[in-house]
Amino acid sequence: VLWPVLVPLAFLALLLWIRNDVRAQRVGPVALACRFLWRDYDPRLLFWEVVDMGRKLFLASLVLFIQTDDGSSKLLRLVIASVVSALYLAVLALARPFKRSADLYLACTANLLLACSFISGTVIQLCESDEDMCKTLVGFKSERGASEFVIALTAAMLAASLLVVLFKTVSAVRMPTVRLTSSGRPPVLELSPECHFHGFISHCWGTGQDQTHTVVRRLQLLLPGVRIWLDVDNLDDVGRLEESVRDAMTFLVFLSVGYFKSFNCRRELYAALASNRPFIPIFEADVAKGGASIEALKAECRENCVEAAPAAYPNYSGPGEMLARVFEEAAPIVWVRVNAFQLESLKAVALRMLLHSPFYASRPAELADGVMVPGQAGPVAFSGPVTILVCRGNVGVRDLSELVKTAAGEGRGSTASAEAVTAVVIRDAEEALEGANAAPLSGHVVFLLYLNDKTFLDAGGVVARLVQAAMDRRIAIAMVHEQEPSCGGVPFANFFQQTPQVLLQQPYKLYNTVAVPLYPAPAHRKVSLRLVLSSMGAVPCDAGPLQRRWQLLRRHIAVARLVRRPPAEPRQEPVVQP
Repeated sequence: VLWPVLVPLAFLALLLWIRNDVRAQRVGPVALACRFLWRDYDPRLLFWEVVDMGRKLFLASLVLFIQTDDGSSKLLRLVIASVVSALYLAVLALARPFKRSADLYLACTANLLLACSFISGTVIQLCESDEDMCKTLVGFKSERGASEFVIALTAAMLAASLLVVLFKTVSAVRMPTVRLTSSGRPPVLELSPECHFHGFISHCWGTGQDQTHTVVRRLQLLLPGVRIWLDVDNLDDVGRLEESVRDAMTFLVFLSVGYFKSFNCRRELYAALASNRPFIPIFEADVAKGGASIEALKAECRENCVEAAPAAYPNYSGPGEMLARVFEEAAPIVWVRVNAFQLESLKAVALRMLLHSPFYASRPAELADGVMVPGQAGPVAFSGPVTILVCRGNVGVRDLSELVKTAAGEGRGSTASAEAVTAVVIRDAEEALEGANAAPLSGHVVFLLYLNDKTFLDAGGVVARLVQAAMDRRIAIAMVHEQEPSCGGVPFANFFQQTPQVLLQQPYKLYNTVAVPLYPAPAHRKVSLRLVLSSMGAVPCDAGPLQRRWQLLRRHIAVARLVRRPPAEPRQEPVVQP
């Protein structure tokens, strides 16, 4: 009697005692001793182990107190157990208390099998008590038929569970991983004798926690076997942060607002300086996600990294030393969370970690060409002549079109590259669409629209008029959205205010076409240009005939979706928003 009551209460009391320390990452002796109660769960759901223990106690013992005289021959216990299991499964799926998704999937699968077992027991109990009711309500002629059905159902559930496990295993094996561009082989992840981790990632909990978790989990998938110190996985005692920094070969710094204001983050920085660990700065640029400009982060560093002779690094000379190591020793890697761009950020982090490994320190030539991931956005090219229309009133589009034209010849030999570039012709949209003596358009024609803070705000509304004219002639619109604020980048929502209403409504619906983001970092910009070319109909340089035909079919379908306005209907002149 005492165990099912006192043990859950003792666990609850322990969790109540340590909850503030665990959530603040101050793991003391008591929290360390009972970490088996909280380590696998999200800090917001710290008490889930007690909830799960209550469910187990109820299903294993407390349910026996229902109809104590003849409950074993009745259905009520099975019905209540089925309802409890189903409700717990629903709560589990909604609350998602586990840190790792694999633990959540396993728990949901186990509870689903348990609920099915109770339901199957209800069927057998019903058929055992009355064969006529069994035939009427369930559909089986006898108890034997019901038992055979339950056995078959159990076997099917087990087989389905094994198939799910097998599918996830195969998916994990076939997951694209980082490979050396020079040889196509996976990199060697060798550790220094004095270290147990390839990297230590330092971040501010308030503005960088989600991003750093993504960085680590994705790197663990891309670099199987990599060991990165992450607080939620490896922090046992916040007083041993400096020791943890020394136990890693590299020091990854995730720069976001408030990072240099954090006392523990500065402790980690001083420890990295004292142990002379290579710095790998990662820069969050999205202000909405806790980012800031490099200048703002430098100012924050100057203001806060002013300790005199900190305990971890008594020889610290001041903010200048910190600025040199964090910002000047190597350019910060821009963190972009969008699809192919995220992969480029992760590849850059992986490459820098490999460059500082003892194995490649003596073999730098193997990393000279960088790293790659199978399936990444590669070079693309047009299969025929292409005309790109640009509008003079669309500020910046001419320079962008030249970049697109140059990218069209990327990845070919010198002769093929020159032919690819000459196959792309850039023409003035106003002259091509409205000029009296304009030469006829030939080949595949695309209108390039550069979205920035000045788009559709030109005098006279020439850009909007030409976009409308291009869509009337079923010319595909390729839109590029500038992301750098200093180059005119603004949130996409601004364009719904700048764009004339006629282009937002039927039959045009301009923004039904996805705009390609244009990022400033060289690696990300290269991917942006490749995606722009793909939106214009280019195909991968290594594509076979079947893939080229499929891309051509997609181009025809996209053009067919553009609705031509009836010739007799006068065109509505767009009104530019002030």
